[in-house]
Amino acid sequence: MRSSGCYVYGLIRTAENKDFGCIGLEHDGRPGRVYTVSVDSVAAVVSEYAGRDKVLPLRRNLEPHHRVIREVMKTATIVPMSFGHVARNEAEVQRTLRRNRDSLRGELDRVDGKVEMGLKVKWDVDNIFEHFVGLDPELAAHRDELFGRSHAPTPAEKIELGQMFERRLAQEREAQTERVTEAFRAHFSEVKVNPPKHELTVMDLAFLVPREGVTAFEKCVYEVAGTFPAQYLFDFSGPWAPFNFVELDLHQAAA
Repeated sequence: MRSSGCYVYGLIRTAENKDFGCIGLEHDGRPGRVYTVSVDSVAAVVSEYAGRDKVLPLRRNLEPHHRVIREVMKTATIVPMSFGHVARNEAEVQRTLRRNRDSLRGELDRVDGKVEMGLKVKWDVDNIFEHFVGLDPELAAHRDELFGRSHAPTPAEKIELGQMFERRLAQEREAQTERVTEAFRAHFSEVKVNPPKHELTVMDLAFLVPREGVTAFEKCVYEVAGTFPAQYLFDFSGPWAPFNFVELDLHQAAA
């Protein structure tokens, strides 16, 4: 058993010792050898990692982290760990697997044979406020009332108009998200709605999809996009490991 530190990429179901080759984070000046550390039928995918400091999210670390997960995905369902997870040694990894074996098996059962597909929908407009003014007579009337007077609107009035717009924006996002998720109902087992990170984002969704259903999911994207006006842009990605669906709360074993 190796005694140096272990960088942990994720968890898979296997009782065999697997070797994925030298594709991991750098160790002793070379890409680390990636292999499994198992307890019963649950295994952690790890590589030797001697660093004692926090693993920084630099390109030279992020690339091998995701490369390993993509490689493992080719032959197994992986529950990915968040970036930067380092154990002191293999013994610590095995103790953690034993302590959490029931929850790990449950998590592997939940995502077994499934992948994550992402779907983002955006408004393709120059000015989102003016776009909604054109769609909403009430918002347009309130805007015209404030800016059609001989004097400029007060700060409080501008805030009120902005809040009215934000409510309308939220309502439209909610309605369209419900419409899209319902249209995809037959193609996923779980869906996660991520908060929009940009004003022009309508929705940012992650779907847990059977691996054999990826082609049907992609076909559905084009079909659903065709039912929306041209101002809506659909962009899908994947298949990925189920990052958005990991619900593990691992209890670290005592040394």
